[in-house]
Amino acid sequence: MTDTASSFTIGIDRVTVGTDLRVEGWAFHHRHGPCLVAASVDGAPPSPTDRLLMGIGRHDVGLALRMPQADRSGFELVASLPSGATSVTLHLAAGTPGADEEGASLPLLVREGPSLRGWQPAMGSGIAVMEHRFLTERGVSFATALPLALSRAGAALGLFAPPRHAGTPHAAAPLAAPVSIVVPVYGGKTFLTPLLHSLLDTVESRHPIVFVDDGNPDRSVSAFLVALGVSLDNVTVVAKPRNQGYPRAVADGLEVATRLNPDGHVVLLNTDVELPAGWLERLVGPIERMPRIASTTPLTNAGTICGFPTMPEDNAPFLGATVGEIDAAFASLAELPPVEVPTGVGFCMALNRRALRAAGFFDLDAFGRGYGEEVDWCRRAERHGFVNVAVPNLYVHHRHGGSFPSEEKQRLIAASGALIRQRYPEFDAEVQDFIRADPLRPVRAAAAVVALGRIGRKRTVLLFDHAGGGGTATFRAAEIARLQAAGHAVLLVRPAGRPMPGMPGGALDLELRLRTPARGESSEEELSFRWLANDLSDLAALAGALPLAGITVSSLVGYADPAAVMAFIRDLRAMWGVPLRLLHHDYFPVCPSLNLIDAQDRFCGVPGLERCRACLPANPHRHGPVGTVTPDPAFDLAEHRRLWQAFFDLADRHVFFSRSALATMRRAFSLEDGRLRIIPHLAGHVTVTPLPPPSPPPTGSDPAARVAIVGGIGVAKGSNIVEAMVRLAEAHRLPLVFELFGNIDRPIPSAHFHDNGPYEPDQLPRLLAGRGCRAVFLPSIWPETHCYVLDEVVGLGLPVGVFGLGAPAERLRHWPNGFVVPTVTAEAALSALLQVTGRAAPPAP
Repeated sequence: MTDTASSFTIGIDRVTVGTDLRVEGWAFHHRHGPCLVAASVDGAPPSPTDRLLMGIGRHDVGLALRMPQADRSGFELVASLPSGATSVTLHLAAGTPGADEEGASLPLLVREGPSLRGWQPAMGSGIAVMEHRFLTERGVSFATALPLALSRAGAALGLFAPPRHAGTPHAAAPLAAPVSIVVPVYGGKTFLTPLLHSLLDTVESRHPIVFVDDGNPDRSVSAFLVALGVSLDNVTVVAKPRNQGYPRAVADGLEVATRLNPDGHVVLLNTDVELPAGWLERLVGPIERMPRIASTTPLTNAGTICGFPTMPEDNAPFLGATVGEIDAAFASLAELPPVEVPTGVGFCMALNRRALRAAGFFDLDAFGRGYGEEVDWCRRAERHGFVNVAVPNLYVHHRHGGSFPSEEKQRLIAASGALIRQRYPEFDAEVQDFIRADPLRPVRAAAAVVALGRIGRKRTVLLFDHAGGGGTATFRAAEIARLQAAGHAVLLVRPAGRPMPGMPGGALDLELRLRTPARGESSEEELSFRWLANDLSDLAALAGALPLAGITVSSLVGYADPAAVMAFIRDLRAMWGVPLRLLHHDYFPVCPSLNLIDAQDRFCGVPGLERCRACLPANPHRHGPVGTVTPDPAFDLAEHRRLWQAFFDLADRHVFFSRSALATMRRAFSLEDGRLRIIPHLAGHVTVTPLPPPSPPPTGSDPAARVAIVGGIGVAKGSNIVEAMVRLAEAHRLPLVFELFGNIDRPIPSAHFHDNGPYEPDQLPRLLAGRGCRAVFLPSIWPETHCYVLDEVVGLGLPVGVFGLGAPAERLRHWPNGFVVPTVTAEAALSALLQVTGRAAPPAP
């Protein structure tokens, strides 16, 4: 924590330096509250592309400063960082611009050398964690290999042409000269026939193909290769009497290929690949057009840094689709520059003849049995001024297992890895930088959307939700799992939670989540692709590319313009004719104070509009767009409800989670019975079994009964009630101690209160038993629509109490261990707790 001026307090938790500067922390002005933060580089004004996200929850700061207003003092700033910059200063501002504005400055970073890692904390900056996003200078070039605009879904999808008429072959520019294809064969018998058909279907006869029989022990493989050489004019077979390892087999094949085609570029193929139409032209074309390219590698399901749909891990083929189905998406990609990679991947790699002449070929003495030889060659080629690239518009299946005896793999990888590190000490760090930068991520994500739309095996549900956590997030995870189990993909839409350079206010975070077959297993694994959308046009591009099954709105809390989102959904529903479901987790349609807590920290009861209008300007509980801390003074509650009523009328289905939630919503809206469903949540995240009865306290021990308070306790969840109960217990020396499991929005120093900190639901029974709790009280003062915490505790068998509001009271009336406190006061709660714990009644007031 660093005091930069008498009224400002700031804490810098983390600074990350990469292609830009990211600062995470909190800043608070003791009179004006959360304050603005900007970055100045070398004394220049902040860049117009810099972005600040404010209002991030920092309950720890509010507790430390003993000021609840500081609970939303967190910020995240992203700022441009020119390559030649030498210093960064933070500027703080609070108050009304003009006479009432205060400001302060804090030196943040200084550069102690020319490299990226020369950036260090300035003296007195108080940075808790300093990170350099990349280990090497090359990381920045990886991160900027493709235009930043492609991180937007609309821009990335715009590169892909509409699907062609069925049966139309993909157009690929013809190659200027013949190319030699070298295929070493050792084992992999089951792959040979599919590979042959693939080559015959996709490779013109002018391109020589050299198969190398690498001493196959199964002589039927040798017989097949001999038959190929006899039958096909462009096929030559090199027969080796014994196996000498992959590099030697490739070298022998290359020697023959060079005699047959002295000036031709070379393609190395494993037998375990599946090739799409036009693959050779797309793989070798970049080398013909750009002579400095040493090697090209396609994207593939199993190709480390060239992996699809994820990297660097291996994948099963996306959606279990064929190579042609997947490649059809990549083949429709408009011309993009090849993306530089630290090394090519040898399963399917084109080699430039010029690079072969300059750098030689594989080091047969060092890598005799294989693994790592292509890395060594690619790095040597780089030292001769060449680059190695991935080809963004080509996808090839790689099935593994057709070229090497698998039992040797781990030993060969370990030995070659040590040699690579010795020869090229920077290589491992550059690979890690490439993985961090992931320049091909936008292409992979867009290709996945295009392939999903064209293959049509999964229809997509568009799910709108807020950006926060809590019970709604628990439900969201269960709802996504339910939709995926039904065979759907889910496009999750939320307000953007992290700033990005040039990002406007109201940006959206888009995440496509689907399940696809896992590699080598009969089960499935989840895939996730993410975009930052500047506006609804990016969402429209995604929705237009995906086959939609329906639209679900879980929440529009935190969106910059809910009315625009509603209009977008209305148009999309009309265009696609898909059903619209609304899930009612809170009362945001009624009021921006979505828990219906008024300016006096009480449940408002949904009064008339005039009373609501008087409450809102002073109500600290109203929610605005993510990243803001100041409510909109022009907000019109009547218009807000009018928009929601029209949206309610549009919905095909309304899902409530309790009768009480429906009744509360009906105080402000008209809802048709035929469109309503009441479906309580299932607490699938926890298993609850009864606790054994608590033992009586030993004679002479503390007679106080311990009462558990569980969950995140803010004002709506009853923090005022808890503090009042503790103070009354102190004043009247009541035999009660309150045990908090979770967190609370204020410190409560008292012998009658013990904070046990956060908990995991499956550990809660053990924690309650360990503290000797004899009852549970959930002090929420708003009419909750459900309550996962109640599900976590009611089945334990302890007495569980709530106030007479909302779903918890509705349900507890049907539990024998439940009790409902009808009056929402600390005194009423204490009386009930003393009764259920068997302690003496409190004295009369």
